[in-house]
Amino acid sequence: MTIVQNILKIAKENKINNQKLCEILNSNPNKIYDWKVGKSKPSTDELCILADYFNVSADYLLGRTNEQTNNCYSNNISDNSFNNFMQGNIIKGDTSISVPSSTNKSTQLSKEETEILNIYRSLNIRDKSTFLNFILDIGKEKSI
Repeated sequence: MTIVQNILKIAKENKINNQKLCEILNSNPNKIYDWKVGKSKPSTDELCILADYFNVSADYLLGRTNEQTNNCYSNNISDNSFNNFMQGNIIKGDTSISVPSSTNKSTQLSKEETEILNIYRSLNIRDKSTFLNFILDIGKEKSI
């Protein structure tokens, strides 16, 4: 399959029409038609936007792999740091979250901390990686 066919296939699977694709790409309505007739091809930036939007790898859109998983972003977060960061227990029916503190006592997250966690959860994989690396870098600077 071609790049355009792959994009149209995943868009169809996600019930995204050509108009919505153009909105995602912030482009004119003729963009997808131009791709279909071979007048133009998706740019690298457009491929990255669509890969992030559909949470697939650019290689998948390019037809280089059949694996949709978006694991092309690397980060410097160790598994242990990530697991420690992500540990916590959401209380059902409540917006409060309990997390272990450095003293192993459970503490309630503030409203600001809860909002940060909610924002994190809404991010795509690339932005989550950037966010976590940023936080870890601040932690390293603070401990110096």
